[in-house]
Amino acid sequence: MQSLPSHSEKVTEAPAPAESPGISGFASRAPWRRLPYPLRLLAVTALGTGSLLVGAALLVLPGPGLVFLALGLAILATEFVWAKTLLHRATTTGSRGWHKARALVGKPSTHRDS
Repeated sequence: MQSLPSHSEKVTEAPAPAESPGISGFASRAPWRRLPYPLRLLAVTALGTGSLLVGAALLVLPGPGLVFLALGLAILATEFVWAKTLLHRATTTGSRGWHKARALVGKPSTHRDS
């Protein structure tokens, strides 16, 4: 039988749960990670899909459509692997395009512009 610790004994907390695979940094400590899984999945799906729809509408209307598309994918990527893959592919393609555009203009692509 286990006895309760006395006031003079130091009580330690249980170790933190291990992070989910593929989740690191802020996403693992984010407040929405404490929500029950079905509620979190519903919230992420609703917010991400809503942002994607707004982004798609803003591609033909005046406004920052690409920003909302990227935001929607980033939100969905917190829970869905397909969105994380698509976001990575989009950022990689965008980066390559940016470097090619700078090369066409005659400015070499560097990390710091002087």
